[in-house]
Amino acid sequence: MISKVKKFTLFFLKEEEKLLERLQKLGIVEIESIDIGGFEKEDIVKDDIETKLKQLEFLRNIIDKFGKESTLKKIQVEEKEEKEIIHNFPLETVYLHYYNLYNEVEKRKKIINRAEKLKKEILPFLKTDIIFSEIFKLSNFSFLIFSLPHKKKIEKTNEDLYVEKIGEIKKESLYIILFSKEKKEDVERVIKKADGKILFVRKWNKKTEDILSKLEELEEKNYEKILKLENEISKIINYKKEIFILFDYYKNFYSFLCAKEKIGISKFVKGIKGWIREKDIKILKENIEKIIPESYLIIEEPQEGDNIPIILENRKLIEPFEVVTDLYGRPVYKNIDPTGPLSLFFALSFGFCLTDAGYGLLLIIISSILIKKFKLLQNFVKFLKLLLICGISTFIIGLLTGGWFGDTLYIIPENFGFVRILKKLVILNPLEGGNKATLFLLIALIFGYLQIVWGLVLNLYTHLKNYSLKYCGEAISLLLIQILVAIIVIGFILKINMLVKVSLFVLIFCFIYLMIEKAKTQKEFMLKGFWAIYGAYSVISGNLLGDILSYSRLFGLGLTTSILGLVINQLVLMLKNIPYIGVIFASIIFIFGHLGNLLINLLGSYVHTSRLQYLEFFTKFFEGGGRFFKPFQEERIYTFKVSELKD
Repeated sequence: MISKVKKFTLFFLKEEEKLLERLQKLGIVEIESIDIGGFEKEDIVKDDIETKLKQLEFLRNIIDKFGKESTLKKIQVEEKEEKEIIHNFPLETVYLHYYNLYNEVEKRKKIINRAEKLKKEILPFLKTDIIFSEIFKLSNFSFLIFSLPHKKKIEKTNEDLYVEKIGEIKKESLYIILFSKEKKEDVERVIKKADGKILFVRKWNKKTEDILSKLEELEEKNYEKILKLENEISKIINYKKEIFILFDYYKNFYSFLCAKEKIGISKFVKGIKGWIREKDIKILKENIEKIIPESYLIIEEPQEGDNIPIILENRKLIEPFEVVTDLYGRPVYKNIDPTGPLSLFFALSFGFCLTDAGYGLLLIIISSILIKKFKLLQNFVKFLKLLLICGISTFIIGLLTGGWFGDTLYIIPENFGFVRILKKLVILNPLEGGNKATLFLLIALIFGYLQIVWGLVLNLYTHLKNYSLKYCGEAISLLLIQILVAIIVIGFILKINMLVKVSLFVLIFCFIYLMIEKAKTQKEFMLKGFWAIYGAYSVISGNLLGDILSYSRLFGLGLTTSILGLVINQLVLMLKNIPYIGVIFASIIFIFGHLGNLLINLLGSYVHTSRLQYLEFFTKFFEGGGRFFKPFQEERIYTFKVSELKD
């Protein structure tokens, strides 16, 4: 659900720093700049803190790159220890030391890269004895070094050209050509005509072998130096605790200064404004009373046009599905939170797509392990909990459809008691003959129909919540059309003619009403007719056909997962009969084949299930454009205080 929020404005005389410190610890308000006439803002100097943060950011990146310990676990710190580190740690000295070491490493890497390029330049001349600096001394002549394919030859256009073969590289021959300086363009044209390639040379004053040896020696010395420097840099891990504590401290202190900058100052009072959840107002009042009793707090309802922050509050079971909502965007304040309404449908759709109890079991195990390992990364844990719930859904649907790593359940002999038990739980196996696959498709479409109806119910609820019943006619007609079509189909199947006739009459009336409502939105007569017809067409092609048929992807993906699992198992059965090594190969194919199948279809299941929510479900009632609530609070990425644990 969307939490109720209020605007607050606070006027006070002093103690703004104590107030901000308390608000930052509470983390219950979002602070905005006050825009009341007569109030000005104080210029807060943040340059020094920004510099420290950049230095700490650099050192943090060095730890990530060269440190061998994980940075995922938060560091426990006591308040006294934190203060000592803030006052005594020589940040500037440590930063300059590792900055210089890192720059020295980068400098030597550039030297090595330069040496590598030079080696590539001279490698073609490795078997020649030419010293190029001597040739460059020629005053009356110029020269070029070029390569030609073995079968090609250079044509001498006149006697002033001197061509000599000086070596070979792979499928090409190397030549040197001497010519008078004014004929350089003619010579280049001749070489190009013969499919030759002109090579770049420098004024080397030694033989190629000697130069190559020097370059390799240079590279070796720099590699050794880099190794020593990197070993020295890796010692930064000894400062890991101090760097991370300082990073969290200065990050929060910078946030504090930004908040202080938003305080309005007039001749007589100071003021601050922002947003707060309705349920936190009591806490805010109590803390303000303790810190600055001589103050005046105003609480107001949000007004039309306010950029209201959106806070989602859901039960622990529903909360993981906020990942799906947030990926699409927050709803506006007057809309409803779609997280709860989509949760069951998302989990079941995901289970439909995988349709394998074995894969579901793997998802449950893997996500449970990762949740414990990354418990400090809240957003990642929320996503893992979503996968855990989807794994449970997949496991249940797999039980009911007989999917256990493909058709493994039907390969294992029934001598095993658990096989007979698991087979009794199977209600519908889409891979069996007959009309089982068609029935599976029908279930997927009925499931889609129910979610579309649910979306239209939410649409009606939103209209009733925000407008009077007078303006809910279109929402009511859309819902009735969707329900009446199902009633007509059921009546036709059961041959209840009266039910069909009455429902058909009401259905036609609903369509006529909908067309009239669509026509009212336009002024011109031609546009009225167009929008009336288009309104009816969009309901038929969208809600009644396109949207529902889109749920057939659940059938397609579920069947794909099962068939791929079956193919993997067939390969396993073929390989296991190979003498000696068959069992080994079969085991490898089984493990990696099913892991690959799980990963591929896991991605497909998440993407297509999300697509159904965004394009088929959300379009019925969801109005996006809401922004996230950004509380003014302490954000500790790498550390936590001992007192926080006690709280």
